[in-house]
Amino acid sequence: MANCPKCGKKIGLLHLKPNCPNCGVNLLYYKIEDRLEVDAINAELEHAKTQKRIDRVKNATVGSKLSIVRLVLAVLVIGMFFLPLASLNIKIPFYEDSLNFNALEIYNEVSVLDFDGLFGLLGSSLLGTAFTCLVVSVVTIVIAALCAILSLVLSILSSSPKGFIRNLCLSGIGIVSTIASIVCYSIFSSEIKEALPGLMSGSVGFGAYCVIAAFVILIAINIVIKKKGVEVKYKQCYIDTVPYEVFVEKFGHKKYDLAAVEEIKPEFDKLRAEYKTEEDEDKKEAEKAKK
Repeated sequence: MANCPKCGKKIGLLHLKPNCPNCGVNLLYYKIEDRLEVDAINAELEHAKTQKRIDRVKNATVGSKLSIVRLVLAVLVIGMFFLPLASLNIKIPFYEDSLNFNALEIYNEVSVLDFDGLFGLLGSSLLGTAFTCLVVSVVTIVIAALCAILSLVLSILSSSPKGFIRNLCLSGIGIVSTIASIVCYSIFSSEIKEALPGLMSGSVGFGAYCVIAAFVILIAINIVIKKKGVEVKYKQCYIDTVPYEVFVEKFGHKKYDLAAVEEIKPEFDKLRAEYKTEEDEDKKEAEKAKK
């Protein structure tokens, strides 16, 4: 169902004629210039809004040397998870092995894990505490890794109004989760060594501490950028000849229709004429400067 642009009466889906069955107006050509103007205003408003977002993304990624450093550090944080995060030494009759765990190894181990056997160990009176801490350690390091990935992905939005707070929160959660993982794995190592002396032992790897250090540095660079106040260089956008900011301040940013455009048209025409005159004067001055 649609409405006639002149009389407002509803037009059925099966009505295929070009004229309104109620008032007879041509549905295609009725106020076509005004409707084209409405479409142009809405399109230019959306373009201006999108351009602002693009400008903020550019500023957040390559807007300054510090922005580039932040982007590199965000990648570096993820790289720290591929360093040795923890180790586990197994020494039982006829078998001896030493395992080093990083993000990739943890994923490989979890993907083939026997969860039924794990739940059995969690309920064990001898090893229950140890393996509960191990599970918590794995979960928290996975949360930290997700924070690192989100920090990189959302770094392109760092120049948005909530970008600074979001960056600090993600890095902060990453640090807390990594510390929790270190503590839990240390408890696991202590418990397993006590329960199975000489058979199993574990230790936290240097990679876990590198992860914390990388998150701390990422927080520091975000604070430095915030204090320096790297301004976003917005590209000037226009609604016809009127600057976007002037238009929005005067009329607001919304979805315009024929009625709304007719309401603002007198003042909009004045602004268009005013800024068109200024534009013509700027062109004349530029031509004089060339000569």
